[in-house]
Amino acid sequence: MFKHITKEAINVTDLLSSVMGILVLLGTASFMIVITLIMGLSEFMRQKRTVQRILIGIVLGSLAIYGTLMGTQLADGTIINVRELAAMMAGLTGGPVAGLLAGIIGGVHRYTVGGATALPCTISTILIGIIAGLVTLHSSGKLNLAKVAVLGLVLESGAMGAILLLVQPLDAAVNIVSQIAFPMIAANTIGLALWAYLFNKLDSRCPVRSPSKTDVA
Repeated sequence: MFKHITKEAINVTDLLSSVMGILVLLGTASFMIVITLIMGLSEFMRQKRTVQRILIGIVLGSLAIYGTLMGTQLADGTIINVRELAAMMAGLTGGPVAGLLAGIIGGVHRYTVGGATALPCTISTILIGIIAGLVTLHSSGKLNLAKVAVLGLVLESGAMGAILLLVQPLDAAVNIVSQIAFPMIAANTIGLALWAYLFNKLDSRCPVRSPSKTDVA
């Protein structure tokens, strides 16, 4: 009976630890979301030409680095973070160009940090930015919150799959994923859905102004 109680206590402790981890990650995600939304207030940034897309990629790539630096590092070098949230927002905001650029910036930085998951995390960050960008090519108007949440869930789950495929031995990969999957999938998905909700609100209140004759030199 004592062993059973001890096991239950450990499970509760693990759950509380995961919840606290998610809350910490959401704190980091909130800062990233605010910066991205502030950038969206600029009429210049909302034009979405090539220059703007590149700037979006650079800014969101910098936020991806911030997401890594603010993460919790485990003993094997694995980092519980919301880096990939920045790559997703870059892709959904500025298309494949911005997503790719943000993914490269955030991914290369993650690789320099090192650790058992350096390679799969680098690859997944870049691919996530590209995929999120490609999604925007087949969508128009407001972001669908349900679809955005599913996208975040699928992309972050794919990142966990990359760890299972590329980290050896498999037992080590499984151990890593068992520790980071729940908080990272939850935080990145919730963060992306929250950003999409606020983005839609901002987009409806601040429509892009069409250039008038007086704007033309």
